Amino acid sequence: MVANTKTLKVALTAGVQLVTIVSLFPVFAERKEDSPQQTFIREPKDKMVILGEDILLPCRVQNKVGMLQWTRDGFGLGSDRELIGFPRYTMVGNDEEGDYSLQIVNVQLVDDAEFQCQVGAVEGIGGVRSTTAVVTVLVPPEPPIIVQGDYLWTTSGMTVELTCEVRGGRPPAELAWLNGEGEVVETNTNYKTHKLTDGKRSNAILTWKFTPTRQDHLKIFTCTSENSALKQPALASVTVNVKYAPKLDLLVHSSRITEYSNVQFTCQVDANPSEVSFKWYRNHEQIVGNNRTVFVLNRVTRRNNRDTISCEVSNAIGTAKATHTMNVQYGPMFTRKVENIDADLGDEVTLSCDVDSNPKSNIVWTFEHSTTVLGTGPVLVIPEVTPETSGVFECRATVSGFPQVTEKVKIFLKGPPVITAKKNQFGKKGDTVQIECIITSVPKPSRVVWTRNSKVLDIDNSRGYEIIEQHMENGMRNLLMIHKAQSEDFGLYNCSVWNEYGHDSVLIHLKRQESMPILIIIAGSIGGIVFVASVTAVTILCVRKRSATKIGKFQTRNNEKESNTSRDYELKLQIRNTSSLPNENDLGWDVTSDVSRAEANDLYTFPAENSDSVFIPVLETPASNGYVPYVDYTKEYTPPSSLQQLARFQRSSQYLEEMDPHFHAGYANPYLRNPHSTLPPPHGVYLNNRGHLFSNTFPQKHYVTANPNSAQVKSSTVATHV
Repeated sequence: MVANTKTLKVALTAGVQLVTIVSLFPVFAERKEDSPQQTFIREPKDKMVILGEDILLPCRVQNKVGMLQWTRDGFGLGSDRELIGFPRYTMVGNDEEGDYSLQIVNVQLVDDAEFQCQVGAVEGIGGVRSTTAVVTVLVPPEPPIIVQGDYLWTTSGMTVELTCEVRGGRPPAELAWLNGEGEVVETNTNYKTHKLTDGKRSNAILTWKFTPTRQDHLKIFTCTSENSALKQPALASVTVNVKYAPKLDLLVHSSRITEYSNVQFTCQVDANPSEVSFKWYRNHEQIVGNNRTVFVLNRVTRRNNRDTISCEVSNAIGTAKATHTMNVQYGPMFTRKVENIDADLGDEVTLSCDVDSNPKSNIVWTFEHSTTVLGTGPVLVIPEVTPETSGVFECRATVSGFPQVTEKVKIFLKGPPVITAKKNQFGKKGDTVQIECIITSVPKPSRVVWTRNSKVLDIDNSRGYEIIEQHMENGMRNLLMIHKAQSEDFGLYNCSVWNEYGHDSVLIHLKRQESMPILIIIAGSIGGIVFVASVTAVTILCVRKRSATKIGKFQTRNNEKESNTSRDYELKLQIRNTSSLPNENDLGWDVTSDVSRAEANDLYTFPAENSDSVFIPVLETPASNGYVPYVDYTKEYTPPSSLQQLARFQRSSQYLEEMDPHFHAGYANPYLRNPHSTLPPPHGVYLNNRGHLFSNTFPQKHYVTANPNSAQVKSSTVATHV
């Protein structure tokens, strides 16, 4: 029907134009050349107008003599200025000025047409027509509509389509989608239009396909509509409610987890719907009974380091899990016992200490009492073992904020055994008496023998003998136990020891110690208590009396100072003279006595040469207050108890050339002095340690190095611990 209307309109317009031309033809034929012609001073032009607004199409004619009318799409509107039949149309102006402009008020869509101003012909003057002015009526569209409504329920991960539709616009509305941040969406959109039945207006549709996520929950998406008739864009919005599985944040409330502290974990959840359930796991094993948002782990230890704590949350949409790996910081601890090392002279030795800590420990090595650092790291290499580099090494591990730990490892230099024992030991008749023999031997002794009166003593229940061995790190403590000791059990005993490097022996005199009567002990105890109480009471009375007379006697005490000084000097002289007297009847332990060595041909008598020992006297020092106590060095002398001490004594003594004859090779060794000894010799050849291991010339001193890959030794350098 629209096509038929157009055809009819075109035919009508062509007919009117043909009639006008035919009516003007005679006039043109009779036109006189000298008559003034009708002309347009102003002609209408194309215009765009918004629906409902007013418009003015100008038309001004000069030398108008013919009839003037306006046409719309070729249809005459009439020659009367009021244009009866078209109430919204009026020809404004006046005839004198030749102004016949067409005014249209409240423009409607029908006014969207072609307009022309025409002047008819008269006798001798031809008719004229203005340019055709196209009036375009702009129609604002209706407000945009979101087909899905104002609220959209969807699920995260599911693709949805939003449709925005705008109707009746001329030109068609321009549409756009804005995301939740107000940015124009440029992807996955589709825009299309279609005209309405009037052929002028159009509908516009914009679709947007997208996949919402958790971040889109409760976001507002907006559709904007614009066209030329709108002063500002029209808007329509939709709120998106996105259902999604839980999103977790596992929080640890301790910035630094230390050993034996309590650690709290909180599981923060973001989920839609918000109805959720909790599960906690430790090292992938569920912790039964805990379905809350908080989990507390009490008193974590180093065993919990690198443990994993997980929180699992579920809702109707899905399940999420968050895991935290614990970093428990703890102080250093040695993972295994450091074993002492027995080494031959010149051996290369590697020392190691394994330390567990978090963070990693700082490990340094020192030697004995020195603070000099020999190396760092868990391994220290001693390129060459010498008397100077044998001893106690200390591994020290530190971690900031924790106590330091140390571990000691000893390097023992292999050599002949050395016995240390008190030459006089005591016991009571009828009691169990023990004789002690301390043996320093690296390697361990291969044989220890007790003898008395040329007879080897062994475990003998009938005689009440028992031998007990208590092993030490560099030897053993050997005890000869005598149960229910009799008078004949007191006397001289010989302790002999062998290892693969040599032999040593000592003579020990077991003396009888009389028991103190019980009544004397009780009386002495009571007397001591009474004495202490008396002294305390007197002291209290003196202090009170002295406080009352303190001021009056101040001068008196000053005057007595000089006399007291002289009396003290006399008392010291008496003490000095008295202390020089030997005590022949002392039955107590001789704590400073040394071992007695067996002489040739008789293992059970003291060597006569012991009384001739030569020793360096001790010089008087300011700290002694002028008194040098008497010491019987011939009886009290104790030789060095180990090979290392002997070597250091030789290096440090300024009287090296005057060596004590007790250190000669044959001293106290019955097997070297007397080949006819009654003791059975051990298997193999044994050398005495007194003269064959050390000499006055010592090996060159060396450094200790911490480089495990280097065996090079720096010569002519004093060791750091000397």
